[in-house]
Amino acid sequence: MRDTVRLVLSAAVASACAATLLAPASALAAPDRQQGPGAPSLRRVTEGADGPSGQASVSADGRYVVFQSSADNLVPGDTNASADVFRHDLRTGRTTRVSLTADGAQIPYGGHTPVISATGRYVVFVSRGAVAGEERTGYVRRDLRTGRTDRVGGDEDLYPAGGVLTGASVSANGRYVSFTARQTGTGRPGHRTAVRDLADGGLTVLESAWAGEAHLSDDGRRLVYWESVPAPVKYPPDRVFLRDLRSGAERRLDVAVDGSTTTARSGHPAISGDGRRAAFASWATDLVPGEDPNGEGDDVFVTDLRTGKIRRLDTPAPPGFATDPSLSGDGRYVVFGFTPRGSVHGVTHLYRTDLRTGRTALVSRAPDGTPAAATTSGRPVDARGRTVAFTSEDGALAPGRAGQGGDVYVRTLN
Repeated sequence: MRDTVRLVLSAAVASACAATLLAPASALAAPDRQQGPGAPSLRRVTEGADGPSGQASVSADGRYVVFQSSADNLVPGDTNASADVFRHDLRTGRTTRVSLTADGAQIPYGGHTPVISATGRYVVFVSRGAVAGEERTGYVRRDLRTGRTDRVGGDEDLYPAGGVLTGASVSANGRYVSFTARQTGTGRPGHRTAVRDLADGGLTVLESAWAGEAHLSDDGRRLVYWESVPAPVKYPPDRVFLRDLRSGAERRLDVAVDGSTTTARSGHPAISGDGRRAAFASWATDLVPGEDPNGEGDDVFVTDLRTGKIRRLDTPAPPGFATDPSLSGDGRYVVFGFTPRGSVHGVTHLYRTDLRTGRTALVSRAPDGTPAAATTSGRPVDARGRTVAFTSEDGALAPGRAGQGGDVYVRTLN
């Protein structure tokens, strides 16, 4: 689901697996048909875009959405024939371009893969030529208040022989940025992750040679990541870790009830803005007490990082598997992808679960109440868990002119 690094799933195994979510059966089995005043609302951000749009990320207050788009009709003067990064103000309806140089000129190579800081002031994205005199492709951080753009880092910081950037995360105040690269040109490529402190320029590279899909807490102190270890087996082991960047302490999160480390595959980690909870997907059946009604197959789990208690989110019906969780700022809400068993490979529907009440709501809901295929990216949900940004190629989700090749949408839930 996420447009970053994914766990490799076998289609045969995925079709046989089922995921569960902690909510009444009717909460997920029946379409969400709330209507009238106060009902959840949906808007298309990329109205009439003449190119595909995606990789949406939302600020903590739910006001700003940043995204990438290949369209050249979203703002005047877009003539670089490249994908660019844009910011949409949900209060005013105004869209502006983010991937600009410090003096406001468009970047010939554009920009892509953005993530916005919780405050909405900073946007981190991949570009080339955004910083004067810098022609290397890499992550940059743009200050939307001052226009200043600083280089964060690139694949050469992790793989001198070359690599491909695969994702980034940013602290609330924009000071810390984590980024990941995948090694290329080898038979057994790994993933490496680093964290840049833009206050002093310091770079911390994680010791693991397979650390990927990393996400920072709002204060930049805690980092979750998954480790997929290449091995000469069909299904290599995947594990989820939490690292305290201040103390250097690290611990594994996918731990079985008896305290042992599970041998099942785990990945797609997320962390709440306050650093209190983490979430991940796993095939493990021994992370929580009792029998897993689905057996092996992707479920979403939430860990209380203070107590170590793990909670599985159950979805009794329809059969399928859940993955790619994201957490609201206080960790109360979990947004995740759900793929019904037997559906077309890659078709994922989005849901949100309230961990306090157990209620599950359909986020990617079509006008007739049925689920639509959709994907999310880094920081897709606001601090309160009410605003969710996602991408879908279903042009009928909202009224108005659909964009070409996929649109960015924002759902507001009660």
